Amino acid sequence: MNWDDLKVLLALSRFGSTRKAAKQLGVSNTTVMRRLDALEESLGGRLFDRTPDGFKATALAAQLLSVAQGVEETLNDAERRLMGRDSELSGMIKVSLPLVPAADIYRALSEFAQQFPGIELDISASEAAVDLARREADLAIRGLPKDQRPPKDIVGIKLKPILIGYFVHKNLLSQATLGYKELTFIRASPHKHTQADLVEGDALGLTGRHLFDGFMPRLMAVQHQLGVAALPCLIADDDPELILLPNVAPAHWGYLWLLHHKDLRQSARIRALFKHLSLLETGGPDRAAVSED
Repeated sequence: MNWDDLKVLLALSRFGSTRKAAKQLGVSNTTVMRRLDALEESLGGRLFDRTPDGFKATALAAQLLSVAQGVEETLNDAERRLMGRDSELSGMIKVSLPLVPAADIYRALSEFAQQFPGIELDISASEAAVDLARREADLAIRGLPKDQRPPKDIVGIKLKPILIGYFVHKNLLSQATLGYKELTFIRASPHKHTQADLVEGDALGLTGRHLFDGFMPRLMAVQHQLGVAALPCLIADDDPELILLPNVAPAHWGYLWLLHHKDLRQSARIRALFKHLSLLETGGPDRAAVSED
């Protein structure tokens, strides 16, 4: 039994599929299955039941998982502490960004890369929660609701307020003869409804018809004149063809946060990038990117 085998055990228990586990580990599906087979053979028992819904941990796996998680936590803690003492402005920084594009963030990353040629950026984009303690990223930018703060072991600053408003293509609004109540309302999935204090579309007299799951699909729908949708102001403001629904003010959903684990506070390269991205911070209710709903 070795650490690579235990990593396969952890990944399969968390994701339930060889494809997702392989992606997380940066190996092939074949490698995941080979290591799993070898581990099961060495233990003399089955670790996962292969079901239509994915890999399900057995009682044997549950016993081994507590050991694997302890090893992982110890190694991650040691790695963070060693990186936290790094005084070199070189090496790699893993950065997790939200899927919703924010041009100012990418411009800042470009400027940083030019300023520090010895630092390599490993950029990923996701709306899933990122575990900074497990080194899924060294630094992350995420949207959090206004009444929520990062965990106590995470260092973070608010970059910008997050506003959400109702947007429509200007052509549709100009075609409406009786006002915007004629417009079709593009709904969000009920289980992902994050419109903050924005008034409900029904209360505005809008007719609900379409449902688009996610901010980016709704942005595309509005751009292609399917109707009105609630969108983060930053991405909608980037398109001059889109305008806020008249007389309906955007609502404050939360804040865009810049985050890293406290153990990385003394890492020179983390501090440099954190300081650089913190220049994006604004004090007023600017329009900002938002976590996917």
